[in-house]
Amino acid sequence: MADCRDVLYRSLEASIERCGGRLDEVKVLETARHFDSDRQPKAYDDTTNPGENAVRLVCCPHSAEAARTCFAAAQDIMSCVPPEAMIHVNTEQSMHVTLFHTSHPHDRRPFSPAIRTQELTTLRDMAAAFPSFTLSFHSIIVASSGSIIMLFDDPHDTVHRLRHEAHATFPSLPASQTTTIVHTTLARLMSPSISADSLVTVQDKCRVVTARLRREAFTVLLSSLWYVEETHYFSAGSGPRTSIPLPPPVLHVPEA
Repeated sequence: MADCRDVLYRSLEASIERCGGRLDEVKVLETARHFDSDRQPKAYDDTTNPGENAVRLVCCPHSAEAARTCFAAAQDIMSCVPPEAMIHVNTEQSMHVTLFHTSHPHDRRPFSPAIRTQELTTLRDMAAAFPSFTLSFHSIIVASSGSIIMLFDDPHDTVHRLRHEAHATFPSLPASQTTTIVHTTLARLMSPSISADSLVTVQDKCRVVTARLRREAFTVLLSSLWYVEETHYFSAGSGPRTSIPLPPPVLHVPEA
């Protein structure tokens, strides 16, 4: 998977260049419509059957220390954005690595107390087979969608194996899923008219922060899963959340 990730990461970094040095207006506006005038995520429209097809996200939360690093990086980068631009920075408390959805915002699945119990039981069984694991920092990039994302290398392909196991274990996962990428979304630019020069400044700042975190050999230890019953778009910090611990990490001894 490492080669596939490398190709994807290079493509994401080059996506603004492919858009002529600008953001992809269609993608940016599609994201922006899910935020209110205060730049906060809107609630899902569940007025017809509230709770019966709730969005459910499974992710790995960052430790308090790693979350602080992610949030500080986001603030550092966002300081370069023109003040008139619409931006949203994810909260420190919500920083996470996305794994998969059991019900996706654009591909909802039925929900009930019985389904919640079943999904949590399945997740606990899955978690028991996956010890806590470490991801290595790769880079921070701005995609043409406006997302500012922290990318990770996954030395033992644990995220890929977790996602693969989810497809084998959950009978009807939504078709829309995060696949190759291993990432944390730090912030979102939601002004498609932001100038090419301003984007270059933001990209340069991403490279500066990337270089600093690489010098510091930044890594993240992921030691639990979150099962989030999301109530708002793009917001792992919204709605009821169940934490499921992973077993202690396994020591990988280098081959002689």
